[in-house]
Amino acid sequence: MNGMVNQLKACDSGIFCFINHRLNCLALNIFMLVLTQLGSITFSVMFPLALLLSGSRELIAVGARMAVILSLSEMLVYVVKRLVNRPRPFKSLENVITSGLPTCKYSFPSGHTCAAFSMAFILGSAFPDYQAILFLIASLVGISRVYLGVHYPSDVLVGILIAYGSLVLEKSLLITTMFGV
Repeated sequence: MNGMVNQLKACDSGIFCFINHRLNCLALNIFMLVLTQLGSITFSVMFPLALLLSGSRELIAVGARMAVILSLSEMLVYVVKRLVNRPRPFKSLENVITSGLPTCKYSFPSGHTCAAFSMAFILGSAFPDYQAILFLIASLVGISRVYLGVHYPSDVLVGILIAYGSLVLEKSLLITTMFGV
């Protein structure tokens, strides 16, 4: 079992180093710094709020559902981060290229990725014609977290799983239907 864990860690670090070192260039530095903001707490609050204030019945319903999923998923991220206490890559690996260091010292799971996928899942179900582009953008947010040196690929993967789990939990508990959404 220990051998398998070590192999997973080595794979995680290898993918991290490829994305963080080999892909690094000025154009991607700027693109990734902008893109990563689509998973930030600021965007995660402002976007559903804008939908809730839109005046459109359909967008209000999407905004309410998004707010519920984001709340569930980010609470789970917060708890898991404190239970696992995994240090960020720039703290535990050498020669990590970083930009805009986060305030939270824990890496696992990625809250930005979780938020981006939470929003993509809700928007994708409301607007299926845009699902592919929404998931591409959310995936790029996850990649940006690795590129910027603040998360391992496994942090990103678990962020996606938490977002999906929150969606399933919301559906199974009929949380938004209690609010008439």
